[in-house]
Amino acid sequence: MEGTQLDIQLCSQCGGRCCQGHPGVWSDPQRFFAIFAAAEIPTADEFSALLDKHRLTLRDLGGILIPAPRTTEQGCAEQRPDGCAFTLTERPCQCLALIPNLETLLDDLIHCTLPPAYGSGTARENWRPYQTLLQEVQALTTVDSIDLR
Repeated sequence: MEGTQLDIQLCSQCGGRCCQGHPGVWSDPQRFFAIFAAAEIPTADEFSALLDKHRLTLRDLGGILIPAPRTTEQGCAEQRPDGCAFTLTERPCQCLALIPNLETLLDDLIHCTLPPAYGSGTARENWRPYQTLLQEVQALTTVDSIDLR
């Protein structure tokens, strides 16, 4: 992915503090579809199955739904002791574009930065045309998770 800033050595020393906050999102819908849907826009049912299969969710960023890894109390559900469960090819755009900063290791605060092209505002604009589809997916996901006993 163009814009990748990953510094494997610095990130492994850090231990994924950014991941402990919350997962990044796929800011580029075309990249997301290329990775998970053979470059096609899936139907709502297919999209729902895709989210389930890859342990993903739809995150609401300022009223816009965007695919992202699931979140746990510890942060990103895909963070493992040895790093990210996603391959570099699959990893969310925001995760790959995050610019590591050595200061993060020194004072235990996250000083890493994200270029505007991968920020939440850009991601919202990129995913805005897909909101009808993603709202249908969210409705399916909500219905699927209701216990009908």
